[in-house]
Amino acid sequence: MPTTQKISFEKIQAEKRSCFDPLRELTPERLVQYLDEFRAGHLQNLARVMEAVEERDDVLAAVVPKAKAGVARHGWEVLTVDTADAAAAALAQRQQAALQYFYNQLRATSALDQDEAGGMALLLRQMMDAKGKRYAVHNLVWSPRPDGNYTATCHFTPLWFFENTTGRMRFISQPFGVYGEDLAPGAWLVTKGQGLMLAGVIAYMYKRLPLRDWLIYCGRHGMPGIEGVTDAPEGSEEWHKLVAAVAAAAKEFAWVRSRSSEIKTIDFSATGELPYPALVERMSRALATIWRGGDLSTMSQTGAAVGANSQSTETTLMEEDDAAWLSETLQLKIDRLVLDYVFGPDTPALAYVKVLTAQKQNTELDLKVDAAAVQLGHPVSRQQFAERYHRPLPDPGEPLLGTTTPANPQTNLPAATAIPRPPASLTSSQSTTGTTKNTP
Repeated sequence: MPTTQKISFEKIQAEKRSCFDPLRELTPERLVQYLDEFRAGHLQNLARVMEAVEERDDVLAAVVPKAKAGVARHGWEVLTVDTADAAAAALAQRQQAALQYFYNQLRATSALDQDEAGGMALLLRQMMDAKGKRYAVHNLVWSPRPDGNYTATCHFTPLWFFENTTGRMRFISQPFGVYGEDLAPGAWLVTKGQGLMLAGVIAYMYKRLPLRDWLIYCGRHGMPGIEGVTDAPEGSEEWHKLVAAVAAAAKEFAWVRSRSSEIKTIDFSATGELPYPALVERMSRALATIWRGGDLSTMSQTGAAVGANSQSTETTLMEEDDAAWLSETLQLKIDRLVLDYVFGPDTPALAYVKVLTAQKQNTELDLKVDAAAVQLGHPVSRQQFAERYHRPLPDPGEPLLGTTTPANPQTNLPAATAIPRPPASLTSSQSTTGTTKNTP
């Protein structure tokens, strides 16, 4: 039976009540301290900063959800390995059915937000958090079924609930604790990723500082000052009227002086191009490149011809790598547990889950293959043909293009159209079947 190690209500309640802004007092010196702590295994401070930066930075708020969703939108499938005998093949089919049941019934949620609920797609997006923060952890609550199958609820747990000072993740069960306890076997799913936000928080700091200075400059030099000059003596009625008029007209700074007084000004404004915009744009491009392999097409000076093409190619490669990484993690840390619980420990793994990626379709080549198949007498399903090329079959009696003859209700094709038939020696029972594809 699987072990459990649940998160206490007191831990969740303490976290929800201790709301604070990790970016409010963030300085370069403090960020360096947090980076050193993270390398030493104390994950809490930097993990909170990375979470806040992902949520608030204007570039990361756009690219991070795209990166997480890109690997989750193509679905998944359960495959079997090649076997040498019938008994092993039968076991592989039963393992495939057990894994399909597990992943179809799996539920994903958040430890801090129980209203977040989903299935396999949500689990993959949550696991992708390790791509940015280096680790993503789920608390597994297993559910055995009467028929011998298993499923589980995966609670996505904040990274600052853990420490890694011993080389392995450990759960800090006490509120505001520093050192944790070993993770119970089978009770946790730890996903280890690249940790892109280690570079991302540095780029964010280099973007935040010039952006702040730019805002201060705009506040100080965006509006001109107002100067009132009068021959009236100070304290007279005319003087007070001028003071009131200048105060009403000025929005930033203003003064009133007698004509005999002299005030010299020192101009701190820049005479050329300000340095702030270039540095802010440079760091924004860096943040996008870190996550997507290229800057956004809307940020490229030459337009989509440069930015979009480079980003599209790199993004495809990165999504394929992410899918392979998540597949291996699930195979080693989830598939193995399910097979042990259902079929017993040390059962050879003959089935495994695979996260799918976008399939590039060569329509011209596919048409040639289908035409050759028809000529050779191989049966081609009209329904599969219509689905492959996104051409729905017409309704019976509906007029068709290129002919005035209504569709034949029996074939959904013009009555005069000849349909090649396969020879009697080749039947549909001889065609091979593919592996079932599942989508959440």
